[in-house]
Amino acid sequence: MDCFFSTRGRARRTMLMATVGIALFAASGLAAAAEYPEKPIKIIVAYPAGGATDVIARLIGARLGERLKQAVVVENRPGASGMIGSDFVAKSPADGYTLIYTAADTHSLNPHVFTKIAYDAKREFTPVALSGYNPFALIVKTALPVTHVAQFVALAKERPGQLTFASWGIGSSAHVGMEMFKENAKIDLLHVPFQGAAPAITAVMGAQIDAMMVPLTLAEPNHRAGKVRIIAVATPRRSAGAPDVSTLIEQAVPLTIAPWQGFLAPANLPTAIVALLNREINAVLSDPQVREQLLKSGLEVTTDTPQEFKNFLDAEYERWGKTIRQAKIKIEAP
Repeated sequence: MDCFFSTRGRARRTMLMATVGIALFAASGLAAAAEYPEKPIKIIVAYPAGGATDVIARLIGARLGERLKQAVVVENRPGASGMIGSDFVAKSPADGYTLIYTAADTHSLNPHVFTKIAYDAKREFTPVALSGYNPFALIVKTALPVTHVAQFVALAKERPGQLTFASWGIGSSAHVGMEMFKENAKIDLLHVPFQGAAPAITAVMGAQIDAMMVPLTLAEPNHRAGKVRIIAVATPRRSAGAPDVSTLIEQAVPLTIAPWQGFLAPANLPTAIVALLNREINAVLSDPQVREQLLKSGLEVTTDTPQEFKNFLDAEYERWGKTIRQAKIKIEAP
C-alpha cells in the first residue's frame, strides 16, 4: 500500500513538473512572438531572380515588411528544380526569420519525381500562408481543327499516340498536369519536353507541337494575337485573367490544374509566430491593389488559415503523387 501511494505521489509530481514545463514553454513561445520580429526576415525563392515566383515574392514581401515594420529581404537560391533553396530552408532555424516562398513543384511534385531528395516536404516544413494558385490553360496550335475540349479529346482518340504536347521539362507541373488530363480523358498523347516554357510555347505557335498546358499569363496574349488557341482554363472557376474562357469543369472534365504558391517555414515554428505571419500575409493579400498586381503576375489570390493550408498541402501531395506514380515519371538523382 505504501508503495502504491509512493508511486502515485511520484506520478503526481512528474505530472506537475510536466505541466509546469509545458506552461513555461508556451510562455516562452508567446514572449518570443511578442518580440518578433526583432531583425530582418529572409524569404528564400528557390528560382532565379526575375521569374514569376520571384516577382510575386518581392511584391508580397515588401508589403509584409511595411506591416511588420521590419525589413523583409528576398534571397534567390535557384537550382535542382527548386530543391537547393527548399533544402536550405528545411535546415534553417525555426525562428521565423527564414521562410520560403515556393510553388507546387518543390513540395507536391519533386518528392515523387526524383529518386533522391535532400528534404522531407511533409515533415521538415511548417505551412504558414497560402497565397493563391497559377491559372493554367489548355492551348492548341491554331492549325488543329478544334475549338473546345470535347473536339480535342475526340481527335486524340482517332489518332492515339499521334498528337503531341509540350512541357518545360520532365516532371514539371506542365508535364504532370497534362498527364492528369490524359488520365481523366482516357486519351494517349506524346510528351515532348523542352528546356523552359518559352521554347515550349514557341513550338506550339510554330505548329511543331499540337498542345500544351501552360500558365494563363503566357497563353492569353498569344491567344489574342492569334498565335495559339485556348480551348479551356484548368482553374476551379473562370479566371479573372480570361473570364470569357470556360473551365475544364464546365466542359465536363472534372479536373483542376492550378499549381499553388505560398509561404513555408522550417518545421516546429512556434504557433504564435505562425499565426502572426499568417494574419499579416493574409492582410497584404486582401489589399485590392495587391491582388490586381498579383493577377497580372499570374497569381489568383486564395487565402487560408495555417491548418487549412496544411490540409490542402497534404491533399495536393497525394493528388500530384498519384498521377506521377501512374505515369511512371521518374528522374534519377544526380
